[in-house]
Amino acid sequence: MHIKKNIFDNIFNTVMDIKDKSKDNIKARMYLKEICEKLLKLKAPFTLNLEQKRAICEWVKTLRVPDGYSSNISRCVDIRSGRLFRLKSHDCHIFMQCLLPTTFSYLSDQILNPLIELSVFFKDLCYSKLNMENLISME
Repeated sequence: MHIKKNIFDNIFNTVMDIKDKSKDNIKARMYLKEICEKLLKLKAPFTLNLEQKRAICEWVKTLRVPDGYSSNISRCVDIRSGRLFRLKSHDCHIFMQCLLPTTFSYLSDQILNPLIELSVFFKDLCYSKLNMENLISME
């Protein structure tokens, strides 16, 4: 579960373009400069603008789930800055398996489809009964 939390935090912070938490930072750009011999600090196509971030945070704030399914995620939302904070591992688990495709529906299909595949991968991996065909395809 902690691996899933780390992956979720990295994806969410990068897509939401959270300062000092995004993986699309100056160090990554400098590494790309070494490879590509150019340094461009353009807005990445996988980041959301402030309006989209706030819309996602509003959606998460109003999200209602059955009792015991997850903690009260609405307490972990800061709408002004457009970020989530203090999520527990199980909340990240719920996001990765169920809410990730809906949350980032603003993204283009080229970017959203790999995130959906990652979500399905974790969902298949965490089934209580494993299917041999799924394990072979995941390999």
